[in-house]
Amino acid sequence: MKNNNKYNSDPAAEAAEWFIRLRDDDLAEKDYHDWQLWLADSPANKQAFADAEKCWQDLDNITDLSPEDDGITAVDPTGRRGRLLPVIAAIAATILIALSIGIFYQNDRLPGPGATTYQTATAEHRTVRLEDGSKIDLGARSIVNVNYTRDVRHLTLVRGEAIFSVAKNKHRPFIVHVGKGTVTAVGTKFNIHSGDRDVTVTVLEGIVEVNPDLNKPATAPLPKVSAGRAVSYDSNGDISPVVKSNVAAATSWEKGLLVRVDTPLASVIADVNRYSTREIIIGDPALDNIRFTGTVLGDGIDNWLRGLSVAYPIKVLDSGHDAILLLRKEK
Repeated sequence: MKNNNKYNSDPAAEAAEWFIRLRDDDLAEKDYHDWQLWLADSPANKQAFADAEKCWQDLDNITDLSPEDDGITAVDPTGRRGRLLPVIAAIAATILIALSIGIFYQNDRLPGPGATTYQTATAEHRTVRLEDGSKIDLGARSIVNVNYTRDVRHLTLVRGEAIFSVAKNKHRPFIVHVGKGTVTAVGTKFNIHSGDRDVTVTVLEGIVEVNPDLNKPATAPLPKVSAGRAVSYDSNGDISPVVKSNVAAATSWEKGLLVRVDTPLASVIADVNRYSTREIIIGDPALDNIRFTGTVLGDGIDNWLRGLSVAYPIKVLDSGHDAILLLRKEK
């Protein structure tokens, strides 16, 4: 089907929508015909729909990782699995749509002329040394663009997390663009975590200035954040007060750990997914805002998920392929 603004312009997102609609028993004959036209419209559409079907197949034979079942137990195909099918279908679509959103997110921050892009893979850390003596320690699944000019050192943290160790040069500001805002330093060291809900800047040495939204005129002096303190801002340009920070927790990822204190589960999972070879997906929005405090990755992600199912009302379901689902436990 050709794009008519009813659907997204991305084949993966369109395929996800079609995949869900075709499972409606009341699908109109015209909709089925439209789907066939959409498939015939381009090879990309056919491939995207094939990917959606594969996603379903990967999630089709779920196993339960919850410890009360004494290990991995197959889900009864005549019972619980039947009740999970709508959830699985929705999650299959969510995966594809999330992937396409990620592509658009990155395209909005394509490097400009002369910029250099540095990127890490899943569970990979990388140290980048820049021509002025500054250093970037990139966390997993992170992307940063570096574009130095004679007068300004411009960088963009496209996604993920990094520690910036800045060489002093008061005549050449070091500006990191992240989200809608910027973090400006002359000579300092700071961690930026770009999460699914907000950006958090934690200062390790020196002082930085944080502007939460370049598109909004500042109504008050921009906050200056000093060593041992942190500030966060969201996609609306709203900024938190500057607070004392647990620097060790904020930079724990350097040591292969993720330490989180009173953090929404959705944000924790988004971070864990940067280290997991299989995508962990929250299948019930009621779990998103569960507050989590603890350490992740130390004993492995599978062990952490088992512990999660003991400490919280969470059911961990393993597809055995590319996805792990988190659902709310039935009482």
